[in-house]
Amino acid sequence: MKKFIYTFAILFLLTNCSSEDDSNDPNNRNPGPFSVTILDVFIDGADIEWTEAIDLDDDPVTYSIYLNEVLISTGGTTLNYAFTGLEPETVYDGYILADDGNGGTSQANFFFETEPETLVFTVDASDWIWDSSPEAGGTREVRGAGFEIPYYENAVSYQIEILNYSITWVDGTVDTQTGVYTWTNESQNDPIYVLLSDSSKYVASLTGISINTVNPDYNDFIDSITSREGEAQVIITF
Repeated sequence: MKKFIYTFAILFLLTNCSSEDDSNDPNNRNPGPFSVTILDVFIDGADIEWTEAIDLDDDPVTYSIYLNEVLISTGGTTLNYAFTGLEPETVYDGYILADDGNGGTSQANFFFETEPETLVFTVDASDWIWDSSPEAGGTREVRGAGFEIPYYENAVSYQIEILNYSITWVDGTVDTQTGVYTWTNESQNDPIYVLLSDSSKYVASLTGISINTVNPDYNDFIDSITSREGEAQVIITF
């Protein structure tokens, strides 16, 4: 009788354990496919987000984050992550692993390259509207021309070298300019200004006009401003 009781108890324990653990359930389905989006990349980091991996078994899904084969985070349920402390100008590969807790997984890969410590690029001449307001039955427009340079919050310094620049005025006169200008986020001097209509940009303002739309020569002056041509090299140090 004792032998029968012991055998029954062992069978009960085995049955009970297997009913609570369905990680080997052959009918369990993997979480559905999902994708990763790189939101922003910096010198020393990157922001990413991903879509939800839908589990058809209604299992709760958690996410593990791997970067260059190193586990960065595990067990999370949020759909975004901010990498920090990375090396500049470096390619990083990674993936997000979605886990349903019952043996089912799915994976979405991603890669990005961090920004260099110094950005060097060229920009073409452009024009913009500083300000406009109603005046005398028309609109007073203050316009500028030159070069637009992106603003970076973490930039240490900026430099623009104007390789060539020209603008043809109403009377046919052609103005040309060259030069090198440097500035920081804390200090700018003429001709470098923050573009009032777009605070994410600086401008090297080389030409300007203020004219009312009722002026009979309005179109000629606008044609002059938009005739600007030129190229400049920009160096931004972080």
